Amino acid sequence: MKEVMAIIRQAKVKETLAALADIGVTSVTVHSLNGRGRQGGNIMESVDPEMKTDVECVSKIYKFPTPSSMAGDSKLTKPVLWVPKSLLNLVVSEVPVKKVLETLIAVNRTGRCGDGKVFILPLTDAVRIRTGETGDEAII
Repeated sequence: MKEVMAIIRQAKVKETLAALADIGVTSVTVHSLNGRGRQGGNIMESVDPEMKTDVECVSKIYKFPTPSSMAGDSKLTKPVLWVPKSLLNLVVSEVPVKKVLETLIAVNRTGRCGDGKVFILPLTDAVRIRTGETGDEAII
């Protein structure tokens, strides 16, 4: 068993879920979140023309301060923005992890900054609360 965590663009969630269902992955948890990557939350139309740059879709750091934004001597030279993303969590046992990874990449790769990340973690056990089933039986 493996847990797959995929951070993707919000606009790609529907297409990703359909592609995962096509390969047999139907149990997925989706979270909405805000984050930033290597670009520090910069959103430039030349880098990502699909990303909205209005204040309604992006929270400026002074609205939701973080410990780094409150550092004593730190002077921000540009606003740091949180970029809206979606996090997909899924547990894989029947469908090969490689097939899931290939599907996630095929649907979400645009070649532009912000395509996302996929993390694959080992999963030692699972328990279905209702029945007490464990292991693979608990996730099927």
